[in-house]
Amino acid sequence: MARFPIENGYLFAHLPKTAGTSFRDSLLNVFGDSLYCDYGSDPTTNQEVLDYIHQRNDFFEFGSFLADLNKLICLSGHYPIKKYCPFFYMRNVILFLRDPIQRVISQYEHAKRVDSITESLESYCSKPNHMNLQSRNIGRVPFQLIGFLGLQEFYSESLALLRAQTGLQVQESFLNINSQRKAERYQPDEEMLAFLEKNNEKDLVLYKRAVKVFKQRYELFSNGKRYMHGAVNSRNKKRITGWVLHHHDELPVEVSISLNGEVVANMTAKNYRHDLKEWNVNRMGYVGFEYIHPTEISHQDKFICTVAENGQILFNSL
Repeated sequence: MARFPIENGYLFAHLPKTAGTSFRDSLLNVFGDSLYCDYGSDPTTNQEVLDYIHQRNDFFEFGSFLADLNKLICLSGHYPIKKYCPFFYMRNVILFLRDPIQRVISQYEHAKRVDSITESLESYCSKPNHMNLQSRNIGRVPFQLIGFLGLQEFYSESLALLRAQTGLQVQESFLNINSQRKAERYQPDEEMLAFLEKNNEKDLVLYKRAVKVFKQRYELFSNGKRYMHGAVNSRNKKRITGWVLHHHDELPVEVSISLNGEVVANMTAKNYRHDLKEWNVNRMGYVGFEYIHPTEISHQDKFICTVAENGQILFNSL
């Protein structure tokens, strides 16, 4: 009987116009015929996916098929993480993000070039399925929990980080790039920019946080330190909670909590977090921490939670 999550399986949630086609090409060089694709009616979709998913709608049997292969595999495609994440450890989920304004304009230009659409950018971007695409595809998954988070704008650095984290020797490839324009960023006028920002507010918040997290991880990696996945997710007048883990280590992570620059507690992140357990994390979800201060604190007081091993600050979640 198949066992889930698949121990040697990777899930690449390919968001359109985030360098995903180039990355998928690189994955093909690593996985070969063990790379399975779900791109709907696109010819790249594997026959097995068409059979199990698009014709029979039998997800369990498809997951069992992948697990019974008993080898290194990867599933790639245009879908939200939740579609296939029950089959995979969250540590093996791969995602790339991109500046939301650049991404949506790039998708529009691609649709004009490939699909010959004639509608205006404003009309195209007014459709709900073109708004906040990145945050919608992540859904309820805490983005700090995703095993590998890369950025299109830092593609080479992202691949270096991925190789170090997973051991997958993914090399650079450049496909599905608009050869008719130079590499400069799209420059919408002020009115269009305001329109796009309004329609992609959630993605803009997500991307700003993701850049901060990515740069922190890359700095730790560059200094020879391993980074943790974690976040502070709740704070009130006396209590602060969060979670932290290392995806490839079952040992609990030690956390130091300071208030206005003074350490007030050292603790181990080992509390049960049912909201994380569903995403197939290690330690069965026992990765949370909670600190209760003896007196009330104001919003002006500054709490900082730091990983003891590497000095990594845990940022607030979304």
